[in-house]
Amino acid sequence: MTSLRAQADRIEKDIRDLARFSAGGPGVTRLSYTPEHAAARDLIIAAMQQAGLDVREDGLGNITGRREGSDPDLPAIAVGSHFDSVRNGGMFDGTAGVVCALEAARVVNESEYVNRHPFEFIAIVEEEGSRFNSGMLGGRALAGLVTDEDLDKLKDEDGISVRDAATEFGLQPGNLQTSVRSRLDLRAFIEPHIEQGPVLEQEGIEIGVVTSIVGIRTLRVAVLGRSDHAGTTPMHLRQDALIPSALMVREVNRLVNELGDETVATVGHLTVAPGGINQVPGEVNFTLDLRSPHEESLKQIVKQITVMIQEVASQAEVTANVEEFFSLDPVPLAPSVVDAVRQAASNLRFSHRDMPSGAGHDSMFISQVTDVGMVFVPSRDGRSHVPEEWSDFDDLRKGTDVVLGVMTALDK
Repeated sequence: MTSLRAQADRIEKDIRDLARFSAGGPGVTRLSYTPEHAAARDLIIAAMQQAGLDVREDGLGNITGRREGSDPDLPAIAVGSHFDSVRNGGMFDGTAGVVCALEAARVVNESEYVNRHPFEFIAIVEEEGSRFNSGMLGGRALAGLVTDEDLDKLKDEDGISVRDAATEFGLQPGNLQTSVRSRLDLRAFIEPHIEQGPVLEQEGIEIGVVTSIVGIRTLRVAVLGRSDHAGTTPMHLRQDALIPSALMVREVNRLVNELGDETVATVGHLTVAPGGINQVPGEVNFTLDLRSPHEESLKQIVKQITVMIQEVASQAEVTANVEEFFSLDPVPLAPSVVDAVRQAASNLRFSHRDMPSGAGHDSMFISQVTDVGMVFVPSRDGRSHVPEEWSDFDDLRKGTDVVLGVMTALDK
């Protein structure tokens, strides 16, 4: 493995080929169990077979290519990511990790390296949740966290369930056990991925060593005042819901900045009612997305924001309701795999830095059944989930070389 390295031109070809399988419009739209999914699946399976892998597809459509080890009783070392996309996204998110896995499989197949553990290369379905509004379905299935009820409960905008869509696609989604992995058969999982943020590029660093995946708290805030005529209601007699709401948003920014760690906050959706140009706003609703790799920071900031909102509402003589409707705890990645990523990057003389992932990934659920690590490569301008998303193919080559170093280190 020391003499053979990944080839950027093969990585570029795979990514461009997969980008062709899109429903149309700007960027890439490849939703699960669609003709675009089918075309991508066929390409991935063919590439795996050409790399000498034995290929199987589970009941939900996760694809695994396996290279047996000299000791087949050992648990497998796996690498992979997802191959679905958001609507009108880029051609790198998820796909880059799958292509890095395919290239790693080729390099191993072309080398004289004899792996002790079985090596597996996995392409995962329905990570984005763009069709069924339930993210990381394929990764959760690998961790045994998808139920038979989920297959019927999760539906797309046309009312088609996961079970019906997957069955029509030719799969057997009811066989959930075909997806489930455990520590008995999976030694480790490594996920190469684009950073989807600006840090690596801005700092001129080649490899991100992911130490954790952030936790998330999502709040809904409703601020209730009173709507009145905009011309006949004096300023001092108004219960304008928008003015205290604006102050709340500003204070959220201040409180998060005062924490001084990696916690971030976003008000991504805000509505004003009644919404007339000549009506005093009587109600404002907004969402608040809070993310941090630190559980204590999440708890602290949620408490501080909740108290602040009530104080601002009281001073403005309006009422405010705060509801937490989504919660996900931070996931620390396995120290043994994180250390192996650092060491592989160092051995290759690639600049690297530790960092959390600010986005969710299949790895956060797979970590419940095996040791997990992630390898980030830079994203141009930090853009992702947009057609302009871009990562240099040579950076993906470097990421693949790091993955190969991690696999061989864990194989000892």
